[in-house]
Amino acid sequence: GKEIPGQASLVFDVVLLDLHNPKDGIVIENQVVPESCERRSQAGDFLRYHYNGTLLDGTLFDSSYSRNHTYDTYVGKGYVIAGMDEGLLGVCTGERRRIIIPPHLGYGEEGRGKIPGSAVLIFDIHVVDFHNPSDSVGITVNYRPSNCTVLSKKGDYLKYHYNASLLDGTLLDSTHSLGKTYNIVLGSGQVVVGMDMGLQDMCVGERRTVVIPPHLGYGEDGVEGEVPGSAVLVFDIELLELVSGLPEGYMFVWNGEVSPNLFEEIDQNHDGEVLLEEFSEYIQAQVDSGKGKLAPGFDFEKIVKNMFTNQDRDGNGKVTAEEFKLKDQEAKEEHDEL
Repeated sequence: GKEIPGQASLVFDVVLLDLHNPKDGIVIENQVVPESCERRSQAGDFLRYHYNGTLLDGTLFDSSYSRNHTYDTYVGKGYVIAGMDEGLLGVCTGERRRIIIPPHLGYGEEGRGKIPGSAVLIFDIHVVDFHNPSDSVGITVNYRPSNCTVLSKKGDYLKYHYNASLLDGTLLDSTHSLGKTYNIVLGSGQVVVGMDMGLQDMCVGERRTVVIPPHLGYGEDGVEGEVPGSAVLVFDIELLELVSGLPEGYMFVWNGEVSPNLFEEIDQNHDGEVLLEEFSEYIQAQVDSGKGKLAPGFDFEKIVKNMFTNQDRDGNGKVTAEEFKLKDQEAKEEHDEL
């Protein structure tokens, strides 16, 4: 045409941006692999990882670090480009690897955003953690006293110390820094489900590590400013004190025989009606004398009010002899009805 004369010698100054073959697969270059790798990722796992994405010439097109947030996804299920889906399989928590992805396993001939068409992509990734939705709580006992006969169970009042961290070792919280124990009633919903599970069957003085997947912890949302979303949590726990709870469904039990004239004893003014104040004073006296025991770890007034409300069947603020029944009497009546 007009631009190139006939018989002209041509000079091309070329910069090779990248090259690939349609038969190419991904290339994985391991950079840091932790010595301790108890498990590697597999299809169906949910990964949290950081990455820098560049072209072959080093041009940066994206980075999770710039957003100060991990990229979170299932792997092996088609949620990310095919090359990344494959490259994220078989990784360890804490691993760093480079994944080189040809365009037919990346964004193809059209590209996307800052990524040119037919570009070879390089992802430098750092795996923060991963879990599987089928995972349960992981428990490792680090120390158990030789005298370990009384084990924690649902309803027990526990006092314990803990250090909470992410799988990469980032410290989230510690009772040691606060100078006081964390106190709960086991199985009452005062902690996340995974912690309720992890504190079962412990004896005083025992130390264990509890690993909690997010669906048994703080879920996809996490706790703003404290726990990242979808994070696997690690708790190093030491149980310091255990107060045995009551049988399930009970808020108060007798330590001895129950008086046959119980209602009359509670009805201090003998008017045939028991008010909340009379009921509360009587229960307090039984606890103080050791004749009765309240469920440990709960507020006294709330428990007593709950007990009184259960007896006040017509809800008029008074309990009569006809309304008053012990727990075992109620259970027997229900059984008889059945």
